[in-house]
Amino acid sequence: MKILLGISGGIAAYKTPELVRLLKKAGHQVRVACTRNALELVSRIALETVSGEPVLFETFTPRTHPGVEHIDLAGWPDAVVIAPATANVIAKLACGLADDFLTTVLLATPAPVWIAPGMNTRMWEHPATLENVQRLIGRGVGVIGPDSGELACGTSGPGRMSEPSVIVGILEEHFARPRPLAGRRVLITAGATREHLDPVRFISNPSTGRMGVALARAARELGAEVTLVHGHLEVPVPDGVVAVPAGSAIELHRAVFEWKDRADLLIMTAAVGDYMSASPAAEKMKKEALGATLTLQLVRTPDILAELAQSGNDPSGAGTAPRAPRPKLVGFAAETAGGDESRLLELARQKLSRKGCDALFANDVSIAGAGFAAETNQGVLLFADGHVVWVPQGTKDQVAASLLESVVASLLL
Repeated sequence: MKILLGISGGIAAYKTPELVRLLKKAGHQVRVACTRNALELVSRIALETVSGEPVLFETFTPRTHPGVEHIDLAGWPDAVVIAPATANVIAKLACGLADDFLTTVLLATPAPVWIAPGMNTRMWEHPATLENVQRLIGRGVGVIGPDSGELACGTSGPGRMSEPSVIVGILEEHFARPRPLAGRRVLITAGATREHLDPVRFISNPSTGRMGVALARAARELGAEVTLVHGHLEVPVPDGVVAVPAGSAIELHRAVFEWKDRADLLIMTAAVGDYMSASPAAEKMKKEALGATLTLQLVRTPDILAELAQSGNDPSGAGTAPRAPRPKLVGFAAETAGGDESRLLELARQKLSRKGCDALFANDVSIAGAGFAAETNQGVLLFADGHVVWVPQGTKDQVAASLLESVVASLLL
């Protein structure tokens, strides 16, 4: 595996030659990019000796080959590890800043990224640092540590960078996991559509997109190339996922049919509006002109799930050439079953039959911990062959992992 080690200017940088040595001993190719401050704390010669590669830190250097160095390096690794990751570099990564060679590479790389924080306890516990770390976790960045212990400043507490052997062990464990979606392409929809009545008003729903984003992150971790077609989201799109914004049901329909033939698996979690205005106003409707009541004429939006189930490469059905088999299709249904599992299962069966997809996950949004904007979810996954999997309550990341495990085993293997 090709690993790019990014080193920032924390005192734990002195441990990085040992980290490089252990990574190479484990059979990985290692290259090093660092900040200027890092080279005040660790020898460039030592890093180049143990890695066998030049240490890169200058944004502007004489060109020895065509191409753009930070872009070329960003596309090289299978994984990026930032160790130590200072509060400053974490903040830059969270905000998308690119003001030196290392952060420019980080902004350009499609590879999965891990950070191993290393800093003073008060810096680690500062709300800004913790918020930045949570933002990165939401994008799919892995966090290793920090540990608690004696720090270089003479105090003791959390903030100490994990030992090189621990970092290597966590990376090895991660990449040893099965990646059943390697080489597969997954298209996921997420978020709420907005059907405008005029430029400032719209009909929508409370979906945050959290479940769809969790599925995108889980599919990426299983090795898939992931495209996320999304409406309104209240959570960030994970790193390494192609994001395709689509604000309305019509836009979502257009984007899904544009992208679906490139996918092996379609997972439709988006909360798509069923109705839209028959004639949205071009300008803001003034309430003084509307009067005490407002009557709206609404028309049905396209039934994306049903159309996908019936489609091959020609969604209109007008072509004469034979259709290619469509991708496997998983639908989602937010139901109100009042906590009655048998009722939820019956609603799921009805919708699965009506839509014609290969599987459908239904959750009961009328119970605590399974509704819109909740951190958790639960429900039932029903397959077209009648197979039923009940998914217990867990975080949406846990539910996403469970759903993908069942879907992959039943539909793709």
